[in-house]
Amino acid sequence: MPYYICDGIYYRRHGSYYYVCRPPFGVHFDHIVSDIALSACAIAFYFDRLNEYQAISENARIIISQNEAIAANNATLAAQNEMIAKNEARAAGNNRLADESYALASRMGLVQSYASASTEYFYDDGVFYVKASDGQYQTIAPPAGALVNELPDDYEVFTFDNDEYYLVDDSVYRTVVIEGKVYFEVLGQRNGGQNNISI
Repeated sequence: MPYYICDGIYYRRHGSYYYVCRPPFGVHFDHIVSDIALSACAIAFYFDRLNEYQAISENARIIISQNEAIAANNATLAAQNEMIAKNEARAAGNNRLADESYALASRMGLVQSYASASTEYFYDDGVFYVKASDGQYQTIAPPAGALVNELPDDYEVFTFDNDEYYLVDDSVYRTVVIEGKVYFEVLGQRNGGQNNISI
């Protein structure tokens, strides 16, 4: 799908109209414009294994390729294991949350992008960023397990298995309570119509 940009604002065309939209995954920014206030994003868990999905599309292949690289990165896993070892009780809760997230995303037909324990993630208004080695910021697919305090105003609510979930563009969120605080957790992304959810 073609995107258009004018004065730092992204658009997608639908019919004869152009609609304001979030930047697509992979866009690099030389600098973050003044009206974007990035905040560090907490991650509930990191996958220490490669989960397989049946969904097939170009976006899914890119995400799966990224996941393979992360799952194979021994340094990342070593850092993660060291962090987990510091708090066994929290580790058990994180593993349970990760397994639950994966199972739910699979039932919904979502694709999950994994988070790397050695990477810092940033969030603003439904868009996730990482800082590249050249100092630029790059938009990425929201990583599974990312926790945010609020959703953008344009989210949609849908029901799956009698529970409510939230949709921002193609990313699905649910509410979770961690250490007594309510967050919106990224579950995964819809995959080109190959999913089991309807709005």
